[in-house]
Amino acid sequence: MKEKKRRKIKIGYIFALVVIVAVIGVSIFLILPGTGSSKYGDRLEGIEKVSFNKKDQTKITDKIESNENVTKASLDIKGKIIYIIYNVKSELSLDDSKKIAEESLDAISDEVKSYYDIQYIITKKDEKGTTETKTTDDGETKEVIKKEFPKMGYKNSKSSKIVW
Repeated sequence: MKEKKRRKIKIGYIFALVVIVAVIGVSIFLILPGTGSSKYGDRLEGIEKVSFNKKDQTKITDKIESNENVTKASLDIKGKIIYIIYNVKSELSLDDSKKIAEESLDAISDEVKSYYDIQYIITKKDEKGTTETKTTDDGETKEVIKKEFPKMGYKNSKSSKIVW
């Protein structure tokens, strides 16, 4: 009789151990991201239908660099976002540098503009800035150099304008 009771207890312990290991295994599977899946999940669905090759990308940077006030332009794609970064000369105003971005939209096909979001980053490496006098909380005055750049703009795929 004791022998049957011990056997049932052992089977119970083994069953409990199997259940605990299964729960831990399922928990780890649900919590940790899949190793074989894309970091974007299904957000890039349909990207293969939108033609945006190196030639198209070069066309955009060439259009921006064709402006004599731009010293360098680059383009990077991360998922569904196109990052366009360009540096302007020190004498160029903020409004004129924004116009360069708006004009560059002409070099991008409507198909690409309606699928990708576009992020503009405008830099001015040799910007001097303006000096302002600021009063701190202690009552002390400090001279601070205020710069307008870098400036960022964003165009959503569902929008037609750049928001700065």
